[in-house]
Amino acid sequence: MRIALTSDLHVEHHPEVIPLVAERVAALRPDVLVVAGDLTANDERLEAALAALARSAPRTLFVAGNHDLWCHRDGGPTSRTRYEEIVPRRARAAGVTALGREPVAVDGVAFVGVTGWYDYSLREPDLDAQFTLDDYRRGRAGVLRWNDKLFVHWPDDEGRLLSDEEICAAQVAALEAQLADEGARPTVVVTHHLGHRALVTNFAQLIAGLPAEVRTRREVGEPPWDFLNGFMGSARLGEVALARPSVKALLAGHTHFRKSAVLDGAGGPVRAEVSPVGCPREYKRQGRDLPARVAERVTLIELA
Repeated sequence: MRIALTSDLHVEHHPEVIPLVAERVAALRPDVLVVAGDLTANDERLEAALAALARSAPRTLFVAGNHDLWCHRDGGPTSRTRYEEIVPRRARAAGVTALGREPVAVDGVAFVGVTGWYDYSLREPDLDAQFTLDDYRRGRAGVLRWNDKLFVHWPDDEGRLLSDEEICAAQVAALEAQLADEGARPTVVVTHHLGHRALVTNFAQLIAGLPAEVRTRREVGEPPWDFLNGFMGSARLGEVALARPSVKALLAGHTHFRKSAVLDGAGGPVRAEVSPVGCPREYKRQGRDLPARVAERVTLIELA
């Protein structure tokens, strides 16, 4: 099976990304296109983007990212309602299948997925003396802010807002339930948030990937950049996936850095991939334009 993967298109920043991605996907001729989240929180733009992408492959699967679930405390839909109702409905209208509830079979391969979330288990251990769990829970460190704290509101059935750890635990449980249902078919796990430390990019790796003339902390961001890695995902997502012998690939988004790894799974090697487009300031800082970025960040995975 040929799977095209991308994520983090953030269409508000560069609407022209959608036709470029669709063109690239069509040229790769995959059996399935997987979009691992973060298109937009605007429903009309989300549906239009998914519809355009759906025309580029025989089957398109989408898992919502945290930005797709942003909302406001104005009596409108909550992030939970967006996840459970609005995003799946908009995806269906666009001819796309939203992952999150149950396994989806495509040509004998099971795709399971959830948005995931973060429980700070992927934070940088070297910063533990500097930042407490309460700092991560507040989402603030110096000039750094984590905007989910403002725009993600996920209530339980009684209306109490869940903490990050509680959202993450529920998402891990949902992924575990889907994996239990899918049986022994070859399985691809799709999450937006990362499920393994091997997919995290730390500050040293960040500056190593930049041109020499911009490799300074002043130009790439004041430390501690690595504080943000506490919000990249949860090790539990990967642990649940790697425990199933049928899992062959682990695909994710969220981080805006291209990462690839081969992980040890219960059934043998598991390919892990993150291939996001990201935002203009990121690829321009690396001396890339958008067409070049798209060519690099729509990845073809061949599953035997």
